Amino acid sequence: MTLPPPPAPEVVDRDDRLAGLAERWLREPAVGLDTEFVRERTFFARLGLIQVADSQGCYLVDMVSIRDRAPLAAVVQAPEVTKVFHSPSEDLEIFHNALGCAPVPLFDCQVAATLCGLGGSLGYVHLVSRLFDVELGKGVQRSNWLRRPLSDEQVRYAGLDVAYLLPAHERLQARLRDLARTAWAEEECGRLLKNAEARLDPAWSYNRLRRPGMSRRQLAALQAVCDWREARARRRDVPRGFVLKDETLVDLARRLPRKSEDLAPVKSLGPRQARRYGPKLLELVRSARSLPEDRLPERLERSGRRSSSGLSEGLRKLVAGVAADLDVPAEFLVPRRTLEAWAARSLERGTWTWPPEIEGWRRSVLQPEVERSALLKSR
Repeated sequence: MTLPPPPAPEVVDRDDRLAGLAERWLREPAVGLDTEFVRERTFFARLGLIQVADSQGCYLVDMVSIRDRAPLAAVVQAPEVTKVFHSPSEDLEIFHNALGCAPVPLFDCQVAATLCGLGGSLGYVHLVSRLFDVELGKGVQRSNWLRRPLSDEQVRYAGLDVAYLLPAHERLQARLRDLARTAWAEEECGRLLKNAEARLDPAWSYNRLRRPGMSRRQLAALQAVCDWREARARRRDVPRGFVLKDETLVDLARRLPRKSEDLAPVKSLGPRQARRYGPKLLELVRSARSLPEDRLPERLERSGRRSSSGLSEGLRKLVAGVAADLDVPAEFLVPRRTLEAWAARSLERGTWTWPPEIEGWRRSVLQPEVERSALLKSR
């Protein structure tokens, strides 16, 4: 299927024009959305544009100039308008921070393409090429989207980023219906929204960094220093790594230093940072050391136990077979770390213990094969 070239995008930099367009977008069944932002030295993204595609064209909402964002927020959360994206994980966080809401209902073209058998993690450029035989350049993605006026190249690139979302939505929806996988795509998009909400939680950093094998006391220290770094990074609006690197926090928690001399071997903690943050870090570790047992975090189980390696391999082959039948990547169906944890927990309990990550459509396609197999009985 070949499409005609899209019309030139319109830059929307007046509140009254945005309000008028938003009224029309609220009557559309779907709109395509994307963002352009700068986030190199800040905690929160600096939003330059929100691109919108509708049935009549593409619009670049200039978030540097627009003052009244309420009309756009109304569209973003309108339940009767499907919001079409491509791989929107960063966009979802930006919409929350910029507009105070999540784009629902959501349709992710990348997820839909995976479920349609077009390949995992397919980029927008390759998706457009596969569906419409149109070749898009990479353009000026890394340019300064806050500088005004926008260059002609920036305007063209930003418009193309949403120009093919609605036609792709239409094509992918039809394929999903033919494959009886529409509900699967809806489930995956719901998972995207849930994961994005989790990333907004200040506890996300700790949950991402905690490691199997760390004691409950070490986890308490890690949680304390993660919470401190998160608050400081948000307050100063700098990336987390500008305060302290991830590896520094993990190594600090493992070592549980008692005095300033103990900070010297901590990974990536230079003398300047040790002088600046050392007293606070030691105070946080001391507090973690003094916590009563009933207030310590629960330990994480190790997922790669030697005793479960045979079961992991058997499960890997089973998952690969189911994924091949579905024409989806095995890693998309069950990520490796989830598979290893699944094998370890099931072997320990002597019965199939399904991880929370394997639910909904995933469990419906895997459970019959797992129960027919003799994998666990043979261990």
